[in-house]
Amino acid sequence: MADKKGFVLADLLKDVPKLDTADGREQIEYVDIGQIESDPGNFYNLVQLEELASNIAVVGLQQPLRVRTSEEDPEKVVVVSGHRRQAALKLLIKEGREDLREVPCIREHVTGSAALQELRLIYGNSDTRVLSSAELAKQAERVEVLLYQLKEEGFEFPGRMRDHVAQACKISAPKLARLKVIRENLIPEYMNFFEKDKLPEQTAYAMARLPRDFQLRIFTVLSDKIPSGDKAERVLSKYSEGWRWEPQLTCPDGKACKRGDTFLRRDCEAPGWAGFCGGNTCCLECDQATAKYSPCERMCSKAKAQRKEASDQAKEEEHKRKQKHGRKYQKETQGYAKRLLRAIEAAGVPEDTRIDFDYYGGIPVSTIRQWAAGEFDDPANWLGARLQPSKCGGDRMIELSKLLHCSTDFLIGLTEDIRPGLLQEEREDSMETLEEQTVSADSWDDISEILDQAAIPEKPARRIRWEARGLTPPVDKLILTYQLTNDGPTYRPALWDGSKFRSPNGKKELAGLQYTHWLEVPVPGSGETCQMDPPELAEGQLVICGWMPGGTFPAEPCEVVADFDVGNGTIIRQICCYFDGHFNFRTGSGPTDIGARIDAQAVRWMLLPAVEENVSNLDTEED
Repeated sequence: MADKKGFVLADLLKDVPKLDTADGREQIEYVDIGQIESDPGNFYNLVQLEELASNIAVVGLQQPLRVRTSEEDPEKVVVVSGHRRQAALKLLIKEGREDLREVPCIREHVTGSAALQELRLIYGNSDTRVLSSAELAKQAERVEVLLYQLKEEGFEFPGRMRDHVAQACKISAPKLARLKVIRENLIPEYMNFFEKDKLPEQTAYAMARLPRDFQLRIFTVLSDKIPSGDKAERVLSKYSEGWRWEPQLTCPDGKACKRGDTFLRRDCEAPGWAGFCGGNTCCLECDQATAKYSPCERMCSKAKAQRKEASDQAKEEEHKRKQKHGRKYQKETQGYAKRLLRAIEAAGVPEDTRIDFDYYGGIPVSTIRQWAAGEFDDPANWLGARLQPSKCGGDRMIELSKLLHCSTDFLIGLTEDIRPGLLQEEREDSMETLEEQTVSADSWDDISEILDQAAIPEKPARRIRWEARGLTPPVDKLILTYQLTNDGPTYRPALWDGSKFRSPNGKKELAGLQYTHWLEVPVPGSGETCQMDPPELAEGQLVICGWMPGGTFPAEPCEVVADFDVGNGTIIRQICCYFDGHFNFRTGSGPTDIGARIDAQAVRWMLLPAVEENVSNLDTEED
């Protein structure tokens, strides 16, 4: 036995005899499961029994139970260590595993101090178990009782008892102090959650430092809900500052506010960013009641009514704003509908036919007729104009052109003539000619030949070609200038006012513009027909050499100028190259200098003719 005058727990416990056997070795005996009782003083939780039972069922019991003879019935034994194993064995036997009924046990015959024997087991369990905070609290309480019992038996413990308890439980002294506060001050309602490991130690410690009557008030207010540790700490802090959640407020009707418990509940549940209320501000004056997003859920009925009134007013104003914009979209749609209706009526399309724009499978002709007449539903439901030509591209544009017997130029607004290029008296015959012929899309020459047979130009075609710098550009006509630099071709749009170059809108002077060639750009929708220069490469090719509608593409890789719809009705003109079925940005002058693909939809495009590099790039700056 260790010297009673000193106390080193580890040294003291290793000197405690484990058994009183003759040779000092532990002996295993088999005891029927029915003769094994649980220790009523066991404070460890029996968790994960199913997992342990499954393991025993496969590999058997790997460690015997430690038991002692029962004081009430010598025929029975009481579990000292192994309560989870005992419970798992009972589960297996209940399922029919009778081969596990005889349980290997090591019987301990207590000699000397019973308190030391129990303390030794607790000390050993500290290494073999992962204990919850509630189990640690119970363990510390039991160790403290045992140590005081040893003190009565004559052992002397120098220093503070709290340090010895912490040593036995293998936890820090501050943690032991927290567990003691919880054990002594937490109300039973919350202690029940704590022992079931449903109340975190941080929350339990904060709650235990509040008066017991205030703990009960919180428990009642929250209806068995548990506040977070951070929230409990903030409530404790405010309580220490004098808050009691008993508002001294007067309602508009003159009555005293009686919503103190509601304010307390709100502060225990609200997210941290929402701040604390405490009942110090009337709901009618609180910013959280009028916040646009995430308003306080616990505001009074008067504040809710006030908020609803403000919300209804805001919704009404928003509805009026949408109606204002919607009327603009409807007016724009009406213009598109009137234009499209001209082609519909000329082609005699039935009312139930659906015109395949990009709107849920198409729009019936009857609806288009209503829109053309200005008959619309609530404009607030209109988030944009409909029947926009840019929404009907690619194959849709081609199919719609066939259905309405009109040109794509008319559909996208490049001309007001439904079938441009034909004399009025010849249009019907020309359409019959087009219907009788089978157009092959394999070759642009085939399409050009058919267009040449069907179209009769009203005036000679203008040739699109690059003119040398020595030739003066036309006045107030949009031109495109060209210069070849070390980084590749450089293109710039400009206007010549007769004495100097200006930006395309005429507002800014382009001082120092450098170029070697210029090209007059046709005006989209003017009805002007064009031929590409040199003539031998463009003989008979009308319109195709000018602006082409989106949805069509060049026959081979080339450089083009194109107008792209980038959204919200904004059209941007860009010099780009066509390659592999897509329009791409340019990065240089070579055939492989192809940049990123342009994702915007092309409204129209025009092929750029080749430039004859026969003019020096020197001395090309405008004075």
